[in-house]
Amino acid sequence: QDAGVELLFHAFAAAVVMQGARVEALVVETKSGRQAIRANAFIDASGDADVAAFASVPFEVGDGQGSGLFPTTMFRIGQVDAEAALAAVGEFKAINVFMAKAEAEKPGVYRFPRDGAILRPNIDPREWRANVTQIRNAEGRAMNGVDARELSAGELEGRRQIADYFRFLKAEVPGFAQAAIVEIAPQVGIRETRRIEGLYALTGEDILSSARFDDSIGINAWPMEMHADGKIEWAFPRDDARTFNQLPWRMLVPRTVSNLLVAGRCAAMTHEGQSAARASGGCFVMGQAAGTAAATLGAARFADIDAGALQQKLAADGVDLDH
Repeated sequence: QDAGVELLFHAFAAAVVMQGARVEALVVETKSGRQAIRANAFIDASGDADVAAFASVPFEVGDGQGSGLFPTTMFRIGQVDAEAALAAVGEFKAINVFMAKAEAEKPGVYRFPRDGAILRPNIDPREWRANVTQIRNAEGRAMNGVDARELSAGELEGRRQIADYFRFLKAEVPGFAQAAIVEIAPQVGIRETRRIEGLYALTGEDILSSARFDDSIGINAWPMEMHADGKIEWAFPRDDARTFNQLPWRMLVPRTVSNLLVAGRCAAMTHEGQSAARASGGCFVMGQAAGTAAATLGAARFADIDAGALQQKLAADGVDLDH
């Protein structure tokens, strides 16, 4: 508001009004009825490329084989005996030792949806956060995050898995016997749905080779994190002295719509490249670049933006273009 921004919460994108290759208006559904918002520039940061899909921007979904990165429902645990829990599972991979022991000694008692559970203490170690679930659809593939029925079933399945895993924690892991679930995520955490076709698609090789781009808008320092069926597969940059890659401006620019940008996990990336740049840091970089570009677009096309001038604005605002 201090910057002159008019906020409109509780408004859901429903359609677009097109004029040739330009979006003229975004149609939203609100409690006060359907409205059309006109602008010279639009940014789709929906995570699912909803607006881009309404505008008929070509896109890919998942891994191209009917699946993708598997979703997770997160939860927080309170009333933990911090000293006992830290001694038992304070090391990053230690929780997996307890899971393997339970499976060996009590087969069939617990259901673990994936290997590689992540159970970590918060700043106050009496509270822990759990990233342990993995949501499949009825066919056993990654739940489709742009299918309303699969989303609904996934919300239920995530809570079933949480209840089952928490039963294991209380019974088998030191420090958790008197613990309680204090929060379950309000909705399932989606990692991958639509990814647009843009002027450039970030690839897995870009992550592994610590890629540089002339039109860099910032850096991504997260490795490839592939939430595959029943496991997490990690892949890190090959150069230990450069454990990050630049993100190019072109990955935000759709090929077919002139005044739309797409930022976040639905930008132009391959399935493998998206597994890294979808994380929070990369999304922050994309969002700042998109907002900066949109503020100065005027009647031009995003494809014609002067990348060098954009980089100067970003650098002046403190963006690290190459670490």
